[in-house]
Amino acid sequence: MLLWQAVVLLSCSACLVLSKRSRHHRESTPSGDGFGEDASTRTTAAVPTTSTPPPALLDSDYPEDLSALTEQNPCLVQYCGKGRECRVIEGVAQCICQRRCRKHQKVVCGSDGRLYDNHCELHRTACLSNKLILVDHTFACLSRDGKEIVVKQNSSTDDLPSTISTRLSQSEQVDSNFSTEQTPFENPEENEADSDLYYDREDCTLQEYEIMKDNLLLLHHAKLMEESKKSPGKTFLVGNIFRYYDINKDGFLEREELDKKSQQEKSEPLSKGCLLQDMVSFEDADKDGRLVINEFYTAFSKLYSLSVVSLDKALEVNHLSARVGDNVEIKCDVSGTPPPPIVWRRNSADLSAIGQDDVRVFSDGSLYLTRIQLVHAGNYTCHAQRNRDITQTHVLTVHTIPEVKVTPRIQSRRPGEEAAMFCHVVGEPFPRVEWLKNDEPLKLDSPQKYDIIGNGTELRIHSIDYADTGAYMCQAMNVGGMTRDISSLIVQEEPTPTAPNEERRFFSFHDWGVSVYEPTACRLYHQIQSTDIIPGTQEYVCGDKGVNCSWGQAINVANRYVYVSQPQKDRVLVISKIQMVVVDVVITDKNPVALHYVPHLDQVWVLNWRSEVDEGVKTIQVIRDAAQKRKHHTVHPEPIDGQFDLVRDLFMPPVQDMSHMFKYGYVSHTNQRGLYKLDLANMRYIRSIDLTPYNCVPRSMQFSALYGFVIMECEEPMTGRATGQVLLDYLTDSVVSQKPGLLGRPAVTPNSRVVVTLDRARDGVTLVVQQVTETGLKFVFDVKTTLNISDMTFYPSQTTHGYDLYASAVDKEDILFLNLVTGKVEMITGVGKAMQPSLTQWGNPNRPIAASGVFGHYMVTPANEALFVVNGETRTVNCEIGGLVHPRAVVWVTMQLQ
Repeated sequence: MLLWQAVVLLSCSACLVLSKRSRHHRESTPSGDGFGEDASTRTTAAVPTTSTPPPALLDSDYPEDLSALTEQNPCLVQYCGKGRECRVIEGVAQCICQRRCRKHQKVVCGSDGRLYDNHCELHRTACLSNKLILVDHTFACLSRDGKEIVVKQNSSTDDLPSTISTRLSQSEQVDSNFSTEQTPFENPEENEADSDLYYDREDCTLQEYEIMKDNLLLLHHAKLMEESKKSPGKTFLVGNIFRYYDINKDGFLEREELDKKSQQEKSEPLSKGCLLQDMVSFEDADKDGRLVINEFYTAFSKLYSLSVVSLDKALEVNHLSARVGDNVEIKCDVSGTPPPPIVWRRNSADLSAIGQDDVRVFSDGSLYLTRIQLVHAGNYTCHAQRNRDITQTHVLTVHTIPEVKVTPRIQSRRPGEEAAMFCHVVGEPFPRVEWLKNDEPLKLDSPQKYDIIGNGTELRIHSIDYADTGAYMCQAMNVGGMTRDISSLIVQEEPTPTAPNEERRFFSFHDWGVSVYEPTACRLYHQIQSTDIIPGTQEYVCGDKGVNCSWGQAINVANRYVYVSQPQKDRVLVISKIQMVVVDVVITDKNPVALHYVPHLDQVWVLNWRSEVDEGVKTIQVIRDAAQKRKHHTVHPEPIDGQFDLVRDLFMPPVQDMSHMFKYGYVSHTNQRGLYKLDLANMRYIRSIDLTPYNCVPRSMQFSALYGFVIMECEEPMTGRATGQVLLDYLTDSVVSQKPGLLGRPAVTPNSRVVVTLDRARDGVTLVVQQVTETGLKFVFDVKTTLNISDMTFYPSQTTHGYDLYASAVDKEDILFLNLVTGKVEMITGVGKAMQPSLTQWGNPNRPIAASGVFGHYMVTPANEALFVVNGETRTVNCEIGGLVHPRAVVWVTMQLQ
């Protein structure tokens, strides 16, 4: 490293302080363009200056205190580099372009193709023109007509042809800006002599530059060996050196950073004529005055046989899109000599190691995605196998064809009446929604006629007349395509009765059997008594007279059957919604409780507790062809570690609006911080996921088809203490983020766009609302309430194509309404007293609440001995159905009417 020293010369009247430095010291240019100050600085009036360092003096000539002298003239200890000199401006030493060079003939070629009288003129011109001009040791500027002209050292330009001897000299143009008066600190003869030394003896030759790079690698290799006690890989070593000198961590190496580090290290020069900042001159391929990691690797490639990888800056981020169901091939633009093996990653996970058929990495470095789904959206990165510094990011956007549903399909109205039509749209990106009449856009400039609610969720037609008869279309359009659905309106004096084409009913499971109701008039549609004999058997539905029914969970299977578990009887009942009787009994392991339906595989997954409390080991069984009219039975999926009863919990994706086909579920293992990923189609475990770093055993889990996120509520394995929320990538099972402070059970809206976390605390309940984005979950707002929430459900919004939230209370006769867009909160009161929590069974809430789905107007929530039907549009109680004992589970079905 170069050391600065100061010496003093004593005279009769004044002391002259001169600077001493190594003969190998070279220029250190400022950041930005790499040269000098602007024009305004250059034209400032002249002040005492010093140009180049004088010859060295003896150490015995050094003074003990230089502060007075350096304060008098700061330029005495200011180094300005080639082509520049120091001037004191308002007491501050500043570097400006050199005013003149000694008339010394030692011609030199510049990298700009021009011939200069000497090195001084070259560097001075570079400073004045604000351009990077290097010494061209090949003398290419002396070539003419394809022939080279050899110039001997110390030869004059008079020997050269006239076309070449015409010199570029700007000294006369600039000298007029400066005073020719010599200052007490200037010695022209001495400066000229030293200038010759400065420019003629300090060039960084290619040979010396290679030596410097070699010594630089050896130096840092020794440092890393000392720190880690083992030899680092060559690629790692070069990357480590780059990061070491990148002081501001901006991904670029500038001359100032290299010079500053060199001064801090205070080591000996790495070669006779070269300094670290010379790397910018030799390796700056794009001439931006700084080095990027790729240029830095290139500098050492030949020296250490590293794979030279490169990536065009314009290709660092690649945006591409695809539609659900497409096959996509993505090429990596990171290239090298020789071509390096390519590694593809998503959320730091190596995609070649995840073992999924729909994600494959080929030997030529391309990534192939088969039958793309929404979960494939996101970022994919690629890099050379042995070089992770140069990375390309591919941002994949997955879009869907919009799905549109309208109701009613047809309606008849009298003139003067009002007609209403409803539309529900899903799609990614969310489509633009508009209403049309007979293929023509509605004339919305007449508000007295048409009224569109929210984002096209409802169309109201006021004061209708015969001309309003027609086909009204709800149209949705996005990049995936355009979809329509039609609602027909007939206007006539005597309206034709148009019965609804479908009707919703709900099954209520209580202590004395099963009751089926129609929600509008709240009439009993059918009833199955606990003492009824199951057809084809000699068994009761629940038991003989006086035996209460015990229900686990109930689900709708393909809108054809209702499956309900009976834990105390170790079986699952299958009830036909058409016949309204039990049509099958499926024998299971001990204490079946939880039921999950997978529509695209037509499977019902059963979680068996094997005890009457939610603890200890459990088992999993599968009922295949669940919606088929046949005798059903269960099969076990592949056992864990050779045993069926090591399950702690089963987490299955729900049915969602996006019609996404989830391929995998998850199983937690008893007393382990982790998960097993379960291939649903083949009913086998494909890999384990270690969550030990996050101190997480999943307590509950929710799925978002959009962007493929899994939201987990975590706890410690032994204490059960909540440890926050972890976000998992469904495709790679890598952790995207962790929020230790966000506690509680998450719930995802059916359209996968909003996550609501129910955080119970001693001072009340907090509902934390987050939006699903391509990078994770974004906090929107939270709502605190003193209502002790028992259960939650999502009800279609009246103003958007999304959902609102309704929540029942454990101990109050209230239902909470929360608008998930605006945060508006309301209370629906008078819904009766809930069943005591102590009477609940099999982990069910004491007051469940269930919505009837898209276009369903109602929700149902049980009280202690009654059912309350709530109108979701008016947010009022529609009716109370009494005469029931401890109604528990509720399931909605849709009846197709002719």
